[in-house]
Amino acid sequence: MTIKYLKISLATGLFCLSLLPNLSHAELTPNQINLLTVASEKDSGKHFMVLVDLLIIANPADEVEIRRIARAIMPKIFSEPKASAPTNITSPMIINGTIFSDSGAEQLSKFILPGWDKEVELNGLVSSGNTSQKSFGVATKFHRENGAYEQTVATYFDYNTSKSITNKRRYGVSFKNDYSINNSSYVTGFAGVEADSFGAFNKRLTINSGYGLRVFDNDKYKWNFEGGPAMLITKPLATGKYGTDILVYASSLFTWNINERSDFENETKVFMGSKVVIENKTDYKLRVSGALSGKLSFDVIYNRDAPIGRKKTDTISRIGVLYDF
Repeated sequence: MTIKYLKISLATGLFCLSLLPNLSHAELTPNQINLLTVASEKDSGKHFMVLVDLLIIANPADEVEIRRIARAIMPKIFSEPKASAPTNITSPMIINGTIFSDSGAEQLSKFILPGWDKEVELNGLVSSGNTSQKSFGVATKFHRENGAYEQTVATYFDYNTSKSITNKRRYGVSFKNDYSINNSSYVTGFAGVEADSFGAFNKRLTINSGYGLRVFDNDKYKWNFEGGPAMLITKPLATGKYGTDILVYASSLFTWNINERSDFENETKVFMGSKVVIENKTDYKLRVSGALSGKLSFDVIYNRDAPIGRKKTDTISRIGVLYDF
């Protein structure tokens, strides 16, 4: 075995030396052709391709002619030169047979709401407060910028059963529409519906509008602050009857692009008046590969007017997988 590889190494070395006087043209010498012929008869052509590559490295301008000669010697394994692969394609990640890649995400995006940026999140939850359970959740987010308009549609669903008993069922859908006045300001409108069978309220409709200010808006940091009138239509667990409250709201959304792979986001909403509701959500996203990311989030929800028997503060911690397309 050692003698075999010694012969191969010696032949390769002699072949490399034979390249030196022949750098300016692709016409192969008889010795070079003989070495290619011998290599084509050994190891199913494995070393033949090595010698062909050495010739091309020495004579890059004559690659087409060298491949033509090599193809004539061993046409079975020799193939046409392949185009260089684009360098900006991210290697796909495969999980249980599913491919998560940028190219796949782009193709999927053409069929589902084209023109919108889309996110689908699957997560696990650990809750405290009115619900102290481990849960499963799914969330989606659709976002687009259309001229002066910026629109976002978001949904979520959290569900858990323990010993065949349902102890968490939360879901909601919302729509937000912003219209830019100029680069630093905008007007906004929001409408959202939520239901929580085990929280501080049973069902709630939130409607608000206002004026927004872009404090920071660059590639690294974004911070939007907005405020205005709001209306909460709530169905408490205790009475089961809907009530309407006119409030004032303020919100802050801060985004930090830490680097090419990770992002941090914090959003705070405050509703004040006859009721007081404070919501804070913190997210950290780390891109794993292609369109697949890992996501950590922590929510705090405070309801000053929670009914008797319900805690005023709920917290939700999530660890999830995010696919954007």
